[in-house]
Formats: sequence, C-alpha cells, structure tokens
Amino acid sequence: MTTPAAPAALPARRMGRWRHLGAMLKVGVIGFGGGSALIPVMEKELVGAGRLDEGEFVKDTVIANITPGALPPKLAALSGLQLNGSAAALTGALAVALPGTIGTVALLALFSALGPGAVSVIEAASLGISAFILYLLAHYVVKVLAPGGRLRAVPTAIAVLAFLLSGAGKTVSLGHDLADAEQQWMLPELSALGLVLVSLGGIAVVTLWQMVRGSSRAGSGDAAPSTGGGRRAMRAAGLVAALVVAGVGLALIVVPGVETAGLLGLIVVSTVSSFGGGEAYVGVADGFFVASGVVDSSVFYGQIVPVANALPGPILVKIAAGVAYTVGHGSGSVMAGVVLAGAALLITVGSCCAIALLLLAGYDRARESVFVRNISAYILPVICGLLASTSVSLLHASAEIAEGAGIPPVWAVAGSVALAATVPVIHRLARVPDIALILLFGGSSLALLSMI
Repeated sequence: MTTPAAPAALPARRMGRWRHLGAMLKVGVIGFGGGSALIPVMEKELVGAGRLDEGEFVKDTVIANITPGALPPKLAALSGLQLNGSAAALTGALAVALPGTIGTVALLALFSALGPGAVSVIEAASLGISAFILYLLAHYVVKVLAPGGRLRAVPTAIAVLAFLLSGAGKTVSLGHDLADAEQQWMLPELSALGLVLVSLGGIAVVTLWQMVRGSSRAGSGDAAPSTGGGRRAMRAAGLVAALVVAGVGLALIVVPGVETAGLLGLIVVSTVSSFGGGEAYVGVADGFFVASGVVDSSVFYGQIVPVANALPGPILVKIAAGVAYTVGHGSGSVMAGVVLAGAALLITVGSCCAIALLLLAGYDRARESVFVRNISAYILPVICGLLASTSVSLLHASAEIAEGAGIPPVWAVAGSVALAATVPVIHRLARVPDIALILLFGGSSLALLSMI
C-alpha cells in the first residue's frame, strides 16, 4: 500500500479581504444546521480559482474538528489567514458568528413581547433553508466520492463506515419517529470529534504500517523546512487571542464586579473545554451556567436554547451570548446585557480560533510528513460520512418542527428531500443565484406553515 503523492505546491493566492468578509457574513446568515452542516457551505465559498485549493480546505477542516469551540469561526479564521493574512482571519471569524449573535440578543430582548411565536416563525423558514443545506451536503459527498461521475470503491467504503459509526443511532431514531413507534433502545454512536480522532488513529496505524514495510520514500517523514507559514499562524493566533482581552476589558469597564469576572471566566473555560460541536455545548453550558446558578434552568431551556437552535450561525457562540445577555439584563439594564453578549462573542471566537491557529502553525511545519499526507488522502471520505450523519440530524430537526406545527413528520422529511432534489434541476434550467433559492425555499416553508 503506497502513500498517495502529495499535491504539488501551488502559488500563493489572494482573496480580497472584503470578499472573504462578505462570504463569511453570507455563511453566518444562511448557516442553519450547526457546524458540520456548514462545511460544504463554506467549501462552496472558499474553494476554487483564486481561493483555497481542496487540500488546504481539508487541512482546515481537520484542524477545526479536533480543536475545541465553534467550528465555523475556526474555519473562517484558518481560511482567512491563508487567503489574506491575519486581519482577514480575525474579521472572517467574527463575521460568521455575528449575524446569529445579533439575532439571539434581539429575540431574547423581544421575547417577553413576542413570545415563543417569534421562534416558531424562524423555525418555519428554517425548514426550507435546511432543504437547500441538504442539497449542498449531498453535492459535496457526491463530488468527493464520485469525481467525474464514477463512484470510487475505497473512499465510499470509508464514508459508509464513518456514517455507521456517527449516524446509525440518529437514523434509527428518525425511523422510529416517522413510524410513530416507541424506541426501546439506542444505538451507540461517535460524536464528530470522536469520529475524527478514531480516523486519525486509524491513519496513524496505516502510516506506521507503511513505514515498517518501507513503502514511503526515505526521509519523507521528516518535517518540511519552515517557510514562515508557522510564524504567520502564530502571529494570527496572537491577534485573535486579543479578542478575548478586548471582550473581558469591555465587559469589566461597562459592568464591573466580581460576578461579571466570574461569568467571563466561565465563558472562556466552557469554550476551550467544549468538543463535539454546538449540540455538545448545550450539555457543557448546562454544567457551567445552569448548575452553578448563573442562569435559571427554565430560562436556559425555555428561551436561550430554542432561540439559539432556531437561528443560523455557531450554536456555541449564540448560547454563550444568550447567557451573557440574560445575566446583564437581569442586572436591570438592557445595555449591560448587550455589552456582555458582545463580550461573549469576542471571547468565544477569540479563544477557539487562537487554539486552531496555533495548531495550524505546527501542522504547516509537518506538511510533508507521511502522516499528514495520509490525512489529506483519507480524511475526506470520513468527512463525507460525517456529513451524511449531519443530513439525518437536519431531517430529524425538520420532522420535530413539523410535528410541533401539526404536520406529520414524514411529510416534512419527504418534502425536504424533494425540495433538495429540485436544486440541481433548477441549476440546469437557469442560472439562479443560490441566495435567491435560499430566500425562495425559506419563504415557501414559512408561507406554508403560516397557512396551517
């Protein structure tokens, strides 16, 4: 078994800072479905002529999956650094998290006036938008597993295994819900982090086997000479880490006190100890904020979590901002709530992106090693299996929204799949911008549920 040849180095490409910022804002606005669901959305925006190549995006995806915190800001920071430097890393990471954070604060501020109906409106629109995300997930998987229309056996087998490890339990649960049957047992499954770590362990075993057999060229396992990329990544890590300092400073100036300092400390620790995506952060946040009495359980699960799940963008950032706003508003000032929510945005984005950029520095130093080249060769099918699992989660969420609106869940699942299947047909018939389809799908599902 030989190691696939590493792709030849390509000349540096530049994607304008404003263009990268606009792309990340777009992802932040349409990014329903959580971190893993946004991988193909971000790939569509970042990979191509004058942008990242596929290998660079795969590297960024691996780093984002094995480091703590919210995945979309980390991908935005990593891609921004490679395309346009440290400033693009910082602005891109903030841009992808900003729309959801603003929406969370706005809805929580209006929650007493609008009530749960506001969340229901967003959930109704998210049904159609999630159908478009399903198409992007499927398109990405087909592109990786069947380039040129021909299915590749080994990558497909890896993807199927990855799906069974991470999504079999979700699939069984969805099947029971659609059949309106009681589920007696749950299949064990791996989280996104667990799947990636298991895959890296498998790749490490393959690498050792290759080295024992002598199937790699002599010296290919040595680290490549430094080209300054590691230093650039470390400088960028320092810059985004300054967001944490800025967030803490801003909060303590506007809302001074031991309680504020304690809240900010909990946000930092909960972010850097959170692996496995936004869904996993709900449990982490419960332990840090609910169990400690920072926020009441009824507010956390009755307002913050539903609002965060209904809006686009990274769930971790939205929940942290929601908790911070609730604490600030509880002190008697809406302005205090807004400032603390802004501080939570800076702290969560800055802390997780700094860790990812530091890992990028080490990754770049070892980019010619056999292990890193094997990661580039074998991790994409694993990501495809993870995205298939994410598709099941999206369908399950759509079924729950539909059931809450009085629609049979099976109709919602069938409708989502059918709507996703119309996208390639529409693309073949006319050059319709994706944003137009997103608005059309979201508006259609909102109008449909409003009539029921």
